[in-house]
Amino acid sequence: MRNNTFLFGVLLLVNGVFGVEADEVSVSVMEGDYLTLNTDITEVPRDSKIIWKFGDEIIARINEADGHPSTYDGPGAIFKDRLKLDKQTGSLTITNIRTEHIGHYSVDIKSIDAKLKTFQVTVHGVFSFDGVKKMSVRDGDPVTLQTRITNITADNVIQWTFGPQNTSVVKTDRESRRIIYNEHDVRFTDRLHLNIQTGDLTISNTKTEVSGLYQIKIIKRTYTIQKSFSVTVSAQSGAASGICGAGVGLVVWAVTVFFATRSISNQGKGVSVNIK
Repeated sequence: MRNNTFLFGVLLLVNGVFGVEADEVSVSVMEGDYLTLNTDITEVPRDSKIIWKFGDEIIARINEADGHPSTYDGPGAIFKDRLKLDKQTGSLTITNIRTEHIGHYSVDIKSIDAKLKTFQVTVHGVFSFDGVKKMSVRDGDPVTLQTRITNITADNVIQWTFGPQNTSVVKTDRESRRIIYNEHDVRFTDRLHLNIQTGDLTISNTKTEVSGLYQIKIIKRTYTIQKSFSVTVSAQSGAASGICGAGVGLVVWAVTVFFATRSISNQGKGVSVNIK
């Protein structure tokens, strides 16, 4: 009994002195998604040390000496060229995630208040094989960019951007619970509809000018999921056929006029050309 009491007292002392906090977050994504695991820090304090692990192996760290972020390839080099460590927040991003990245992640933040945070990541289904889902649509038709996410809640933030400049297209405001469309970009005026339950974005009456890269971020308090879509809008084949048809009609009209004129001019000589 005395030993148990002593051990309990030691545990309380360790927790009180070092202030270690631990909480587990369950995350479910699809192959091809980008996943950011958040530390909940807005700015890493000076002289802090942050270590990210996959299982028992270190995959990323920020050194307390110089604050420089480093990433590693991990077991079997499964994270090679896939990890990004944010120097300001310490958050870790896994790009184009795969089933081999399923597992237990932990971040140990050692500063004034030590903090241990853990994530259990599962990967199911395939969103894309190269991190970008390709979609094609004909001019004038609608297209829906489907996220295949079903667990978006009212306190999550949805952000859709377009093009290399990441121009904001539509986003939700967590505080006011509003949907904010970009009313200044005439390319999308009265053409967008956002499904706040799934994050799906529908673009109606598409034009070639809205071809390009679309990205959605679904920002939760503990992690962020990002998906990318490449949309190609092609001209309607009917429009091309109409142009060709008009061209053929013009040629037939010209030939008709030519031979009709020739027939009239040769009637006195007994020569006649009939147009059938």
